[in-house]
Amino acid sequence: MDSDPAGKIWSEWYAWHPVLPIDDSVFWLETVYRRESPEGLWQYRSFRPEFERRQALIDMPVCPGA
Repeated sequence: MDSDPAGKIWSEWYAWHPVLPIDDSVFWLETVYRRESPEGLWQYRSFRPEFERRQALIDMPVCPGA
């Protein structure tokens, strides 16, 4: 097993439960990328550009359910 996490390839995965990517906010029922860390835990990334992350935050309602 490769002990270098930077050398591991991210694979596409559908987030069917809430996950917190290391580079973004919570994803759920969306496509993210994941890889296994040296500790055996899953790491998630969205790889979304910064402007898409900002737009998603702007579009998020202040009051849940609004």
